[in-house]
Amino acid sequence: MDVNGIVVIILALVDGLFFGLAIKKGVVSFVLLFVAFFLAAYMGFSFVPKVSFSSIISKIMSTVVNHISIITGSLALGTAGSFSLLVVLFVVGLAVGLWKG
Repeated sequence: MDVNGIVVIILALVDGLFFGLAIKKGVVSFVLLFVAFFLAAYMGFSFVPKVSFSSIISKIMSTVVNHISIITGSLALGTAGSFSLLVVLFVVGLAVGLWKG
């Protein structure tokens, strides 16, 4: 019995819950961290050598696209159905984390 689809659904909910808790607990530090990174990038400073904001974004996007194709193959709902289910469960977990955090 293949349980990959069930595990992915549970992990989407738990991941949203953890993101909600983290955002609730660290909104100010999160915002200040991004301000610091953008100011450092504007002034030409780099905390990690040979890493740029655009390369980070492109790596994140390629990883997300790769994982979406893997996830939609694991769930038997089709591409749009499985992606929608995961987004809804993530948002529900995020809302619970923000509310209860």
